Amino acid sequence: MSRSFDAHRIRTMVQRIARQIRRDRRTLGLMIVAPLIVTFIFALMFTGEVTNVPTAACILDQPWGITLGDAINAQLDENQNVSVIQRSRANAFDGFGNDVQAVLIMPPTLTSAIIRGENVSLGLHINVTVQPRATFIMGVVANATSDGLSQLLGRSGLAINRNVTVQFPSPPIGGDLSFNISLVNEDEGFSTVIGSLVEENLAADGNVSLISCASREAVIESIRQERSIAGVYVAGDFTTMILTGGEPTIELFVNGIESTDASIALSAIQKALADATKSAVGKGTEVTVTYVYGSAGMSMIELAGPSVIGFFALFFGFIISGVFFLRERQQGTLERMRASPLNETEIVIGYVIAFIAVSFVQTTIISVVIVYFSPSMLSAMGLLIPLVLLLVMGSVTLAIAASYRMRTELQVIQMIPIYVIPQIFLCGIFFPASLLPSYLSFLPYLFPLTYYVMAVKAVVFFGATLIDIAIPIVVLTLFAILGLGLTVARRPEK
Repeated sequence: MSRSFDAHRIRTMVQRIARQIRRDRRTLGLMIVAPLIVTFIFALMFTGEVTNVPTAACILDQPWGITLGDAINAQLDENQNVSVIQRSRANAFDGFGNDVQAVLIMPPTLTSAIIRGENVSLGLHINVTVQPRATFIMGVVANATSDGLSQLLGRSGLAINRNVTVQFPSPPIGGDLSFNISLVNEDEGFSTVIGSLVEENLAADGNVSLISCASREAVIESIRQERSIAGVYVAGDFTTMILTGGEPTIELFVNGIESTDASIALSAIQKALADATKSAVGKGTEVTVTYVYGSAGMSMIELAGPSVIGFFALFFGFIISGVFFLRERQQGTLERMRASPLNETEIVIGYVIAFIAVSFVQTTIISVVIVYFSPSMLSAMGLLIPLVLLLVMGSVTLAIAASYRMRTELQVIQMIPIYVIPQIFLCGIFFPASLLPSYLSFLPYLFPLTYYVMAVKAVVFFGATLIDIAIPIVVLTLFAILGLGLTVARRPEK
């Protein structure tokens, strides 16, 4: 004949367990072993290396399409005393001394050499009848060169190698000073796009996985949607601003919550920028860092505090309920309760409620301490507490189910390094999942703490709602149902 479900009997049982737990100091002492295991695994995890951090990039930089040769050519064209004849180096000296009085040769590396600070000079050849005409030509070319250089790069002073031939030393009086000049403009300009160099350097860096974005807003959105950890935006006039001494627009966006991944991505981006600008123009550039989530200098307690609350709740819930329930079996208390009006379901529910209550008290104390050092998480406690309780429920029910199948307390304690401790290193509290090799990447998703950390980070740092964390809540609920099912389904010992 089945016995009815009685809430009063369950309440009485919960009160008895609470009194007994309060007097049982030996069970709590078992937790001293855990720090040794944690320290060991902690040291092992620090030997890992983060790679393939998702990084968004928007590179709009365009080539600097102006050359110094064109600027000098334009200055000469504007001078009414000069007739510019465009020629190649092969026929530059055709009619030299007759139809052409001067030849100006600009080398291919003219613009790029000046930008990089290298030595470069123009070649000016003059063949005229009198010295004043030669002096006039040299002055015109020098002024055109100086004006073009000043207009283009904001500087002056360019060496001109002169080769002057004067046929008659005595000058005429008066006369026309106009002349024809054969111009060889081989200047190839500065064809390097520095933004493209940045993108190439990032793509070649094995520590990041590059995600191309079409706009600055797309970079920010990729971080908000957690598709990337960090992002870089290079404006369309980046190369031009660097070459003309302006202020180039380059911005870095960071998810500061994922501090380990973010530091790797930022380091890769900054290195790519430094290498690109140094190889192009021999100097670095300033960048602006914007934190999409979090802020610079966040302490470890601020970053890990909400997740650590869940770990301690899981740890204490598992160890206390597991060891205590096993001792109840060994001392015959469980069998005596079966002989009482309590049925099997009431016994299980009573233990679960008692252990959840104890874990809740411990979790509350831990939460108060963490909130004291990280007040920013106080506003999210309304959603965080239900998540902790759901995690604790799964931990307690799984511990009771495991204790049914254990014979000694040592066997229960051995479950700590096997089931509890690994979760703190696999769930993403201190280390990203990318530390694991690809063939072990599934491991974190076998444990409930991973889903708790996913949910609590979204709630505390990203302003998520219950709908946004529906998947982690469903998984945590399934863990609790699994533990409860394994406990209730267990056949009583004869």
